[in-house]
Amino acid sequence: MDILNIEKGMWVESDLGIGRVIVIDRAYQTVLLQDLDNQQWAEDIVRLEAQEQMHTGCEQYY
Repeated sequence: MDILNIEKGMWVESDLGIGRVIVIDRAYQTVLLQDLDNQQWAEDIVRLEAQEQMHTGCEQYY
């Protein structure tokens, strides 16, 4: 995934699960993610996939 396409608040998927982007570190090409249980983890952007079926304000698949 391209770091320029990542925005705060968007939902993405990684091997560790689905999370909302809360911090973007463009210098290190990483993001800080938070899941619905408020667990946070850092992830390299190359391990992310856009989760197009989830969107801000809904937090569930449609």
